[in-house]
Amino acid sequence: MEAFAETEALTPQLLRRALGAFATGVAVIGARGPDGVLVGMTANSFTSVSLNPPLVLFCAARSLSAFDVYCSASHFSANVLPVHGEAMSDHFARPGSAKWRTVPHAIGATGVPLLDFAIVSFECQVVTRHEAGDHLIVMGQAVRLRMSDGGEPLVFFRSRYRQLDLTTMPVEPQAELPFLVWG
Repeated sequence: MEAFAETEALTPQLLRRALGAFATGVAVIGARGPDGVLVGMTANSFTSVSLNPPLVLFCAARSLSAFDVYCSASHFSANVLPVHGEAMSDHFARPGSAKWRTVPHAIGATGVPLLDFAIVSFECQVVTRHEAGDHLIVMGQAVRLRMSDGGEPLVFFRSRYRQLDLTTMPVEPQAELPFLVWG
């Protein structure tokens, strides 16, 4: 059994390391600026909020060069990357403009960019934004989606890209144990 270390000083570095123990998917968040220029960023903060209505969110760092676009865009896309999408994740994580110029994509009905090879691409209408520390939380209602027939997701865990272990079979829940949802 592993020993656990407790700490009193919660530094940003320690918090980042601890949060890295939570495996996440990786998505590219796209939007269109008021000048028509497409922007994109890599996010592991993309998550579902509600099925009815269909709400999702992502968090944009204030340090992003395209931060103002995410503060004002009426729509955004969330493109879930496939297992071998590390180079695309790195591409959109770098600073700079014209990120979509060399990337195969389509423009969705809402005007946002959709990656051609994403496992699923959501087109979302922004419903609310919340200031939160050094980030902006952007919540949107999914209005359209494009989904592939298969594929495994790119996973991020402990500051590294990972992939699911497809040789391990999922454990079936035991009938006598009830499934509880807290909230």
